[in-house]
Amino acid sequence: MPATQTTFDQPARDVLALLQGTAEPAAIFTPSFLTAVPVDQLAQVLAQLKTQFGAPIAVEAIQPMDVRSAKVDIRFDKAIVTFTIGVQDGKLAGLFVTGSRTQGDTLEQITADIAALPGRSGFVVQKLSDSGAETIAGRNADQRFAIASVFKLYVLAEIDRAVRAGERRWDEVLPLSQKSHPSGITQDWPDNAPMTLQTLATLMISISDNSATDTLIAAIGQEKLAAIIRASGHARPSDMVPLLSTQQVTGLKMPANAALRDRFLAADDTGQTRILAESGDVLRLPRLDLSVYTGGPNQIDTVEWFASPQDVARLLAMLERDSDPVTRAILKVNAGIPPVNAGRWAYLGYKGGSEPGVMAMSFVARNAQNERYIISAVVNDSAADIDQPGFVTLMTRLLDQLAAGGAAATRP
Repeated sequence: MPATQTTFDQPARDVLALLQGTAEPAAIFTPSFLTAVPVDQLAQVLAQLKTQFGAPIAVEAIQPMDVRSAKVDIRFDKAIVTFTIGVQDGKLAGLFVTGSRTQGDTLEQITADIAALPGRSGFVVQKLSDSGAETIAGRNADQRFAIASVFKLYVLAEIDRAVRAGERRWDEVLPLSQKSHPSGITQDWPDNAPMTLQTLATLMISISDNSATDTLIAAIGQEKLAAIIRASGHARPSDMVPLLSTQQVTGLKMPANAALRDRFLAADDTGQTRILAESGDVLRLPRLDLSVYTGGPNQIDTVEWFASPQDVARLLAMLERDSDPVTRAILKVNAGIPPVNAGRWAYLGYKGGSEPGVMAMSFVARNAQNERYIISAVVNDSAADIDQPGFVTLMTRLLDQLAAGGAAATRP
């Protein structure tokens, strides 16, 4: 056995013992690790792993990365989980979960597991070719769902179109004019801070920055956003027109704005656009009550961004076919799944979204053989929050299955 691998044999066994409850953290971790990750916090993470993957069984493989770190595969009842460990003076100085893979998985089983989720769920998997898109798996792919921040792909698509048409440039500077609430970071930046179009778009997609998104929506305008929604092939474009800002969605969900919401929902697209324009500061950040997101699902069937998995797949296929290289680079900043699993793809573009009762994940994937896939999945539950880690695991399994060549085995 190579000397470098011997260095990690005992630390790998220590990780397994920790997972099995036969090792004390103080005996196997450096003091600095336990300062950064207290024992109570560590115990919560370990419990989550067991809930998700079952009982830990054995060390499956050890792959040294350098003299102080390695990847360790540990077999659980339900999956093999990859950890990255750091070692200092024989003790664990770092421990990260970086991926998982399910043994004996199939598209049929994944489809069944998606169907078993609480609430309503839908997804579609398509393989792209020069002649079009072949659907190889799916469920409720044409049903209307709330998609949360996946709507930001439509904003990106219009930016991409404008750049390719010569109407805008990636280095164009816009003031940060539309402060919204998190997710994101720019809500704490100076008002009207100068931002390039590329920076705003990257923040919008990679960390779902709401202030960057609302700034872009305001700069683009509803006419062009409506046009890209229709051009993408959305089956019910009125569901997305006018394209609401994140502030407007939050404001319309507020009980204090119930009368405004009722008027908005009763209006046609033109009337809705007028109502939003006349609302003034009522639907702007200083007047927003963010507690609308703390009591469980709220108005997810009425005040949201709506599309089917198939609608999002058509949009992603359009981007995959036509988009600018910068757009492709923006989509791959955040892969959405653990690094080990994402690393099985030559290219993986992603946008997700979530709020209480809603979770959506969509991908553009290309493997080493240049086979291209579109994956769009969503779950809505008007009665309860979504198990977000569990949904990420389902999507990771789905992508792993496609990466392993399981695409030809199943048809919807």
